Amino acid sequence: MKAKVMTAILAAFMLTMTACGTISPPIQNAVTETTTTTAESIYDSAASSEDEKIKTDTFIAEFFDSDISFVDTSELVAEAMKGCSFDNEIDDSNGVQKITLKGTNGGGSVEVMCIDLSKSGLSYDMEYILENLGNHYFSQTAAQMNGITEDDFVSSYRMTSSVVSKGKYQRYGSVQKSDGMATQFGYTETYAVLSENKLTVVSGAFLSSDMMERQSFSGLMSKFANNVKY
Repeated sequence: MKAKVMTAILAAFMLTMTACGTISPPIQNAVTETTTTTAESIYDSAASSEDEKIKTDTFIAEFFDSDISFVDTSELVAEAMKGCSFDNEIDDSNGVQKITLKGTNGGGSVEVMCIDLSKSGLSYDMEYILENLGNHYFSQTAAQMNGITEDDFVSSYRMTSSVVSKGKYQRYGSVQKSDGMATQFGYTETYAVLSENKLTVVSGAFLSSDMMERQSFSGLMSKFANNVKY
């Protein structure tokens, strides 16, 4: 009897705390008739199993081995880079525009590409392509921040949504790391949109000892996102 009373008290306490916002998931899943959106904290997810990694690696290999072609993104890059406060160089090779950024106290890069999937023959659905390719580019991009590990991320977010024939993926994380002498501020983001058989991907990372430079880079990534048609 005492155990039942304690269980009831605990359940009431949890309900009260959730209502106060103390115990609640940071992001809720939302589903409507035309839109499906899922979002989650990166660290709320269990580590991928070896089987899942093999499946992802297999998909990535199939994706790039399929009949895909790259579409010019120079107009998108030019528009997003207007008024950019960083010194920058743009290298356009193999269908990918890589923008190297340099600030007073740090640096980073952004890669932009648009892939035509109309002849690819891939059997995967839209959300699967966005989720796996997006995670692939996010991991590669985040790894460019030397000396930064997953534990250094102070905020993180991941979202995949679809509306009828269009899909969008976004994943980003902020970094703050101190060694007692100096603090490093970082930001990394991957944004991808699949529409009309064209997949546009913008993926970038920046690391600096100046928090304002991190904010400027975050603003630059927002400008890229705003210029990708969805």
